[in-house]
This record gives sequence, C-alpha cells and structure tokens, in this order.
Amino acid sequence: MKQLFRRALLPAIAASMVFVLPAAALEAPDVDGGQARTAPREMAFQIPMNNFCSNDNAFDFSFQLSNASDRPTDVTLFLYQKNGSSFLESGTSYAGMESTIVPGTPLTLKANATEFYHLNFGNNKTCSERIYMGKIVAGSGQAKLLAKGWVRRTGVDAKETESIVINENNAFELAP
Repeated sequence: MKQLFRRALLPAIAASMVFVLPAAALEAPDVDGGQARTAPREMAFQIPMNNFCSNDNAFDFSFQLSNASDRPTDVTLFLYQKNGSSFLESGTSYAGMESTIVPGTPLTLKANATEFYHLNFGNNKTCSERIYMGKIVAGSGQAKLLAKGWVRRTGVDAKETESIVINENNAFELAP
C-alpha cells in the first residue's frame, strides 16, 4: 500500500499542486503592460435633444465643467451633431447665463474653478443644428472633474427640463 501511495498518489498530488499554484499568477494584475492603470482619456455623455423643436418650441442647452483639483488642468469639450460632425460654435451669455467654454478649443481650468457653456437651439441656432453627444477630453496632466448640464424647453408647449448626468454626478479622473 505504501508503494502504491508513493508511486501513484504522491505524484498525482504533486502534479495537481503545479496546476493550482500558477492559477493565482494568471489573475489579471492591476497593470497594463507593466504600467499602473491610468484614468481614461475622455468621458462621453448624451444630450437629450430628440424632441419637438421650432422657433416657438426652442431648447436651451447649458453645461458646466468644474475642476475638482487644487491644481490647474487642461481639458477640451467636444460637442457633436446627430450625423457625428463636430459642433464648434461659441455659446451665448445673457440674463446671468454665462458661456466661457468654446467647444473644440483647449481650455485651462484653474484649480477648483468652473467654466460654462450655454446656447439656444430654435432661436440662436436652428433646430437642425442641435447637438446630441459630447465628450470631455484630457489635455496634459491628470484631471479630476465634475460635470453636468441640462436641456430645457423654452417654447409655448412646456418648460420641461432634463438633466445631463455625467458619471452619476460624481467626480471623475481623466489623463492624456
């Protein structure tokens, strides 16, 4: 019996240990190519503009981007129309609404500062120029940001407001 144990079972146990131990080494470590994982380069979001639009039923689009870090950071806001083309128009400022971001243009956000974008579709821009998607892209250095926005019906039908939620309203990090 001891011979059977030494010849058959002991090698089988040893062989099974060889297959079990390396399994831990095969688990994906928290690195990419030997480098620590970095934050994503961009954060995409949708803009709810698929609704009736005319001069009488216009949309206000408002967006704010905040630097949640104690150091300046470089970012760019990109906005896209339904066919995927870039929307690069400057926004409008009136009645306390500010528009300090120009889509597609790199921006240095000061530490703990907030910048804004606002535009009306149906009056300032035509309904066919509406935007449906946006991206915030990191420039240089790591960015810790907060972003949100809203779309509001300003016409005769209703004054509906729909939020643009980005990262569940939590801060997020981006890196080039």
